[in-house]
Amino acid sequence: MTVDTNVVIIGAGPAGLTAARRLSELDIEYTLISREDRPGAYKACGGYVPGRVLDEFGLNQIPDAHDVRSIRMKFPGLEMKRVDFDQPVGVNVNRENLGKALLGKIEGDPGEIWLETECGLIESSSDGCIVRYTKENESGLISSNLIIDASGANPVSLRFNPVRNRPTNSQIGYAVQYQMKTKRSLDIVNDFFYGSEFSPRGYAWNFPRGHETVLGTGGIIDTIRTSEKRTTTYLDNLVENTDPTTNELQNAGYEIVQREAALMPLAGIVSPSYGKRIMLAGDAACQCSPITGEGIHYSMSGGQKAAEVAIECVRKKDFTDKALSRYENSWTKAFGSDLKWGLWLQKRFLESGSSSMGSTFLRSDKSTRVIAEMLAGARTVRSAILAAAPGYLVSKIRRA
Repeated sequence: MTVDTNVVIIGAGPAGLTAARRLSELDIEYTLISREDRPGAYKACGGYVPGRVLDEFGLNQIPDAHDVRSIRMKFPGLEMKRVDFDQPVGVNVNRENLGKALLGKIEGDPGEIWLETECGLIESSSDGCIVRYTKENESGLISSNLIIDASGANPVSLRFNPVRNRPTNSQIGYAVQYQMKTKRSLDIVNDFFYGSEFSPRGYAWNFPRGHETVLGTGGIIDTIRTSEKRTTTYLDNLVENTDPTTNELQNAGYEIVQREAALMPLAGIVSPSYGKRIMLAGDAACQCSPITGEGIHYSMSGGQKAAEVAIECVRKKDFTDKALSRYENSWTKAFGSDLKWGLWLQKRFLESGSSSMGSTFLRSDKSTRVIAEMLAGARTVRSAILAAAPGYLVSKIRRA
């Protein structure tokens, strides 16, 4: 079977579903294909959604969302610091529930969403795009004017029509996490742990959701490969030997119900993110914070901006690289600074060590709150660095 449409979206994560929502709002035909049967159900993710996402995209009704009002941070040589906020700074959610909420925001009928559909060969030329797919043991073709590839950290389009090289192992993170259930409810306090005790020169996290929590750790792939410890050893240490986490989990009666892993693009701004009638969005475009690993906000914003450029291209019947370049200009203007300075901060952590960087940025209650706001997504990375860094660093940053 051959299907004709204006835009093919590959992937039903935050980027893909947000792109579909925007195309639907402006009555542009599309077909979204995803191998998942339930969006987000199998995605390894901490599940923290910053408050700015809820406001910007109208997602205040995510099922079973837990308000986050407190952040704790642990750096080597320093006591754990806790920062409380008067209002929620975000929510912790199950990724499948987030997927349901995003799917529910897609209204109208200009598009089709095909779940449990495998994407095969992708071809693009000056005449258009062809996507081969397999659904329910039947194969077919979709012809389109454009493709929005939101298929994850290893985007499927790079296998056939690469618009750029894949990021190197020094630019990709690897994370493992435990999905846990507890007999008694946990306080909703999001924890961030930095230092070699908790990760292979990355960081670890604990994001509770009432009777559930997600405990994870990770680092840059190159660093993990040279580490003497298995990555899960860091998690086991958090569970068994690190208070207050150990004490809180034991008192709540915890059980590990699932072990999972995922890749995270931590490369900062990677160009180009478009070409040959294809736009990369979300993890496929490395739209992920290099310092926190948070990608939901950036993915949704990237997906929306890809859709808006697609709409303009369809209406003008202009699918050239010059027309698509508006996409990269748009998303880098919107949040490229966060990725740029997040990468800057990440490299300082790796080069200087978490201990020295922790004492540099957490030297006062004011700077501690600033860093907590950044980790919660309530403050941009650059503004956090300018507000919390010593004067000699601030002068360098202002000149950059």
